[in-house]
Amino acid sequence: MRATQTRVGPGSPSDATVGTANGVVRQLRNLDLRQVGLPLVVVAMIVVFSFRSDVFMTTTNFQNVGLQAAALACVAFGQTFVLLTAGIDLSVGSTVALVSVVSAMGMRDHGMVVGVLFGLAAGLAVGVVNSLVITRLRVAPFIATLAMLSIAAGLALNLSGGTPVVGLPSEFTSLAYRRVLGVPLPVVIALLVLAIAYGVLRLTRLGRYIYATGGNAEAARLSGINVRATTVSAYMVCSLLATFGGFILTARVASGQPTLGGDLALQSVAAVVLGGVSLFGGRGTVLGVAVGVIFVSILTNGLNLLNVSSYTQLMVIGTAMILAIAWDQYLSRKWRTRGDPG
Repeated sequence: MRATQTRVGPGSPSDATVGTANGVVRQLRNLDLRQVGLPLVVVAMIVVFSFRSDVFMTTTNFQNVGLQAAALACVAFGQTFVLLTAGIDLSVGSTVALVSVVSAMGMRDHGMVVGVLFGLAAGLAVGVVNSLVITRLRVAPFIATLAMLSIAAGLALNLSGGTPVVGLPSEFTSLAYRRVLGVPLPVVIALLVLAIAYGVLRLTRLGRYIYATGGNAEAARLSGINVRATTVSAYMVCSLLATFGGFILTARVASGQPTLGGDLALQSVAAVVLGGVSLFGGRGTVLGVAVGVIFVSILTNGLNLLNVSSYTQLMVIGTAMILAIAWDQYLSRKWRTRGDPG
């Protein structure tokens, strides 16, 4: 009696199973550990802080975390657009301060609507100058936005005389504590910004151009993409969303503060990089940035509840940034060696 032999051909189910397994292994190999590790770290922080502080798990505290995260989220989502083009905007904190002062002066003298328009004009003006200096004068983004940080900060201090601008209308300041279906309005605004930013980056031509520009600007230019216009758009979006963050913070403190948002440049870059966006451009998602914002906000809130000084908090965030950037450089070297963008 002859034994029956089964041959496995290239189109057999076994071959398909092997191909699927190889695909899964390849995806796991290319996986950015920040996409998995950061949410786990956030959960671990929640557990640790809940045991260390009786206040941490209260509804009031989580609402405070949401309010604190809302302004950072707007700024970080804008910073995402810039970093995806392989740029950076260090002037976002000074933009927030300038918007705060200009809008507060406008509201005090001419009412809320005029003040908001003044703030929008100031924020967008920063974006215009940044983008023109970078694209027309060809100044490196780091230098251009560092200079703008100084210019905007000095302008905010000169306009306000170095003192807070008070006398804002109550209809504006109350927005920081208004609720929509039980959710603070600033949190709702941040979620709407997240949804719009995700849609723009994933579903529009501008989003594709931003990723292409950050991935390889020369290749993008040769393929017909207007790299200069794409870069201008990214910096304009960044300044616009920093303006939103300025409005949220101004409403919270009920005054125009010339030193508002001093830590936002560091915190926004930290949230974006920790969320998986590459400093070299072309990689990352706004959803990952949202997790990065949650990480920074919960870390700051928990350390505050444990009476850890703000100086130590800056050290912790800086250390986390170094680790994230080191990992990003490792991934970039690996992908360049393999020629596989993931």
